[in-house]
Amino acid sequence: MDPRTPSSIVLVTVVVLAIVSAITSRPTAADLPTLRDNGDASRTVSWALNDGQGLALQDIDLQDGSAELPWLARTIDWTQPGDFAENGTLDENLGFDSAGIFLRADLSNHAAGGDFASGSPWTYADGASGNVTAAWDAASETGRFRHASASTETLWDGLDSTTGWEATASAGSVVGIRQIDTGQQEGTGMLELNFSLGTEPGSYAAARRIAPVDWSSVDRLVLWVLAVDVSPPLTFNVTASVGGSIHGSTPHPLVRGWQEIVVDLEELGPIRENLQDVKFQVNGVDVPTTLVYFDDVRIANLKAFDEAAAVNQTVMKANATSAAMGSATLSFDWVLVNASGVGRVESTVRLGGPSGIFEAPLSPSSLGHWSRFLADVSSGTASAGSYDLSFSVRVVLSNTSASSVDLRVDNVTLSFPNRHNGTYLSRPVSLGMESEFLAVSWTALLPPSTSVRLLIRSGNDSGPEAGEWSPWEERTSPGRTSTSLPPGRYFQLRTELGTTNASTTPILGRFALETRHRSSLGSIESDLFAPPLDVPFLRWRSIRAASNGTPATSIRLFVGNGSYWTAVPADGNLSTFGERTIRWRAELATASGLETPELDRVDLVYEYLGDVTHVRIEPAGTVTVRSGDWVAFSATAYDAGEHPIGGTLFQWVTDDPTGRILNNGSYQAGTPGLRNVTAFAVGTGVYGTVQVNVSAVAVPPSSPGGAAEIPYLPFALLALAIGAVAYVGYEIAARRMFATEDVFLISREGRLILHNTRRLRADRDEDILAGMLTATVAFIRDSFREENGDLRSFRFAGKTILVERGEDIYVAAIYSGRVPTWADRDLRAFVRDIEDRFGLDLAVWSGAAEDLPGLRKLSDRFVSRARYRSWFRSHAG
Repeated sequence: MDPRTPSSIVLVTVVVLAIVSAITSRPTAADLPTLRDNGDASRTVSWALNDGQGLALQDIDLQDGSAELPWLARTIDWTQPGDFAENGTLDENLGFDSAGIFLRADLSNHAAGGDFASGSPWTYADGASGNVTAAWDAASETGRFRHASASTETLWDGLDSTTGWEATASAGSVVGIRQIDTGQQEGTGMLELNFSLGTEPGSYAAARRIAPVDWSSVDRLVLWVLAVDVSPPLTFNVTASVGGSIHGSTPHPLVRGWQEIVVDLEELGPIRENLQDVKFQVNGVDVPTTLVYFDDVRIANLKAFDEAAAVNQTVMKANATSAAMGSATLSFDWVLVNASGVGRVESTVRLGGPSGIFEAPLSPSSLGHWSRFLADVSSGTASAGSYDLSFSVRVVLSNTSASSVDLRVDNVTLSFPNRHNGTYLSRPVSLGMESEFLAVSWTALLPPSTSVRLLIRSGNDSGPEAGEWSPWEERTSPGRTSTSLPPGRYFQLRTELGTTNASTTPILGRFALETRHRSSLGSIESDLFAPPLDVPFLRWRSIRAASNGTPATSIRLFVGNGSYWTAVPADGNLSTFGERTIRWRAELATASGLETPELDRVDLVYEYLGDVTHVRIEPAGTVTVRSGDWVAFSATAYDAGEHPIGGTLFQWVTDDPTGRILNNGSYQAGTPGLRNVTAFAVGTGVYGTVQVNVSAVAVPPSSPGGAAEIPYLPFALLALAIGAVAYVGYEIAARRMFATEDVFLISREGRLILHNTRRLRADRDEDILAGMLTATVAFIRDSFREENGDLRSFRFAGKTILVERGEDIYVAAIYSGRVPTWADRDLRAFVRDIEDRFGLDLAVWSGAAEDLPGLRKLSDRFVSRARYRSWFRSHAG
């Protein structure tokens, strides 16, 4: 140790600790916990709550740097009419079915067998040629109209090769032909025309059929044509020579991309069994080089018809009724299942009799979806008599491809209703917690002359009559709209269905109320946190949550070690928590659906054993003692947190010119006056002082005679003997009060050459050893900048570390207990022995342990003895 420069040692120690802290502390980023030193040998670990790093969130939102209970969306969704009935009451004028709530009517059906459970009493009439049929379908129990016909097309040439074809063009035009095997519509290839057309009218490029063609048995040619570009415009037609005359089909304008073209072969003439020079011709004027492709050529015969089929029955009406609207209705379900490959499908319902004729077309909204037809037929059914109720389907077709039509009718009802307005009222519906109301959605079918009025209100008790309910909020148009209802625990719904036409009714389908409330409980858990190893951990002190809340909200804190949780007391005191590693849990709760606690930050404070900041000497105050008397002082070193630092060595001094101070703090007063006794904490520059008031005392006069004249000489000799024994005992005890625990041999470059230890289980202290090694290397780097070999020392983790520099190595010895004054001499002797034995090898050391045989044995000699005795020097010569 170098007591001459205590301030530099303190500075070096601070630097070392900073370096070790940077190495061993867990990295912090974003919301991972951050460390702050409080200046009193304690640190605050803080968790900000900007994001979820290092945290496990359960029903928690992070908003603007705070944790809060999230909003939970809840939609009250009544999708079935039974939902309305379950939560309220329908008056006598209302009824419901799968479609929704409606105004009740006379349910008598005057159309017999309207559900088509059997084929009767309906009659079924097919089209004149049987292309369109009408029949009862037993499987679906419907009245069914059908048409189905196969394609008349057969493949004539797949154009998978150019065999049999050649290119030709008009004067001034250029054309090439080849087979392409990608991008085709069918087969393995297609035919490509690569051409440009001249500026003269009638310019063309064509693929020409070499052999004669017989198309006498068909009247249509169908093929696919792909035009890459149609600017300038291009047309397509087929030409052929018949008896020396050229005939051509009507030119078909081409569009960009693939297109299916149907050619009327009758335009080539009635005689088509020997067509010469058949050309697939592309026409245009002044067309730059472009591409046209042909593929999948088929021949066919045209299918063409216009037929209708019908389903009907005769309805007998015994009594006359009013012709006013609302006196009679006709309704049924129908669906156009399929309609493909046809030109036109017309479906009609007709009711005719003594009072007139009602007829209406059926227009589907989309294929495959059932539609409900509802019509007022009051004026057409007022008279008694016989009425013909019929459904007809007309199919118009002109093509060559496969075609089909499938239309079905079911649930035919002819009634004479008498509807009245009706009201639905729900009971107060509980939401569980006070909630905000966001939007109302509802659907309704509103035929002419009908209406639905929807009203909703909110409250905080189950009895609206108590008066703590909001006014009714009204809506008359279906859809989704926001609401200004005040928050509440309950809502109530009222709907009023009305009509001015007794034959029609509105239908209320679905009601949805969008609400939200705060989650009642949520939690945050931190990852397990371990304090860094740069300083000795002592205990956890407290936990504090920075938060905001209301009387309806609360935050509870828990701590644990990963396997259990312990509730934190109200004052946040953690002094009873005995674990080194810790994790915390915060439980946020609310009794109000509208309020949430806000947790902004969590701070945990732990205490550690810091550096020596002050020394206290006992007894304290001004001590009065007579000159020549002894006083036993004791010194204790403390850190900034008032933690006593055991194992600290003290160097005692006094300004008493004739007084004595021993290394154990025993002071013998000398010269009278106010004197100071000071204890320096070795290696820190920190000291404590106590004032001693030395009073005068008479000293017995010395006798000039010999030993016989000294009456106390025997006692003095006895005291001398006791002192000698005490000194020897002190030396022995001093040796036993400390131990050399570890030694590090480090190269000039900072590489570890050898570590030796006298502890049985060094592996248990790997973390502290790693910290000591890091601290030692940093200390060497900062302390030996000047070219001198002075011994240096510092303390780390309660240990004293002496460092000695040689020519090519540094040796650091780690001691526990009170280090004797001769330890530095032993360490220097050990370094000299190493350099005497291994100096040349160390200068060129490659890093391999086997290059230094015998080094460990020499280090064993150093760490295994109280005093080091140089073997090399004692055996030299």
